[in-house]
Amino acid sequence: MKRPLIALCVLMTGTTQASLFDRITAKLTEDVYSSFHGEGLPTKVGETNVGAQYRQNFIQKNNIKVYKDDLGLTQFDGNEFGLALLKKGNDDRAFETIMEQRDYDTREDWKNGSQFIKELKRYTKDYGCIPKINSLSHGWASGGRPGEANGLSGNKGFNGFFATTDDLPGFIARAGTRTISKHLREVIEDGKVKFCNSCIAQFYACNIGPEFARTFTEVTGCQTVVATGQNSPYFQSMKTEEDKQKVYRGAHYWKSAAGVWAERHTDEQKARGERKASWYRSTPIKNGAGQVIGVSEENIGEVYISL
Repeated sequence: MKRPLIALCVLMTGTTQASLFDRITAKLTEDVYSSFHGEGLPTKVGETNVGAQYRQNFIQKNNIKVYKDDLGLTQFDGNEFGLALLKKGNDDRAFETIMEQRDYDTREDWKNGSQFIKELKRYTKDYGCIPKINSLSHGWASGGRPGEANGLSGNKGFNGFFATTDDLPGFIARAGTRTISKHLREVIEDGKVKFCNSCIAQFYACNIGPEFARTFTEVTGCQTVVATGQNSPYFQSMKTEEDKQKVYRGAHYWKSAAGVWAERHTDEQKARGERKASWYRSTPIKNGAGQVIGVSEENIGEVYISL
């Protein structure tokens, strides 16, 4: 029997019974957080024409069929391509349910920023270019700190993949880390990593700052999506058989919510159509030569349906 999903956010900065390792991790990662919640996230919820058209063009170029099933869920046929990246140690039922969707052709584990880039190089060598990334990992804690983190934590809690050198943790915690702006850019320029002309990167991890997505778009030319709040499966109820079917057939529906950050979604914000701790999407604006000359930024709300 399949087990119900669980919440995905691991509070890495600890509880009252936190281990010594947790406390050391919390100390080493203090520098990775942005200065306040929602930094760089557009206030208003809504899609731009640039972002919506890019996604639609991606669907058309890859001959993906979009339809509604009998539960009213959006489903896709023909999206079984690209690279799925699962952080080592993140073996929750929720992640496995996502993997069971088979919306990728290669699945690889990674433990730090160095290996993250290594898997991008491997996929490029095998397939020529990367059309899609589905990256699954636990993210960052919500409480007891000022803002999001502009990067993915590694399996040691800090040795991950970050936007820029300025976003890295301090001192010894930099061991094993890599950045988009320097290390990924270098291997792209060397031709060891290549992204397809139309590509999408989807990161499932709690509390990732917009700078990470924006930098990924600038360097790779891919539309990039991150959860700036607590990230979890959208469907979780197991009360009825229909609820259960939504959990497993709707595993590509993901939620980004404010969680413990009550100040991020007040009644006043709701009345103005604002939404904090939402999904942030960045889309490349390219010139005739295919070079990224700008980025379209969106706050697309609480729910994201992954391709």
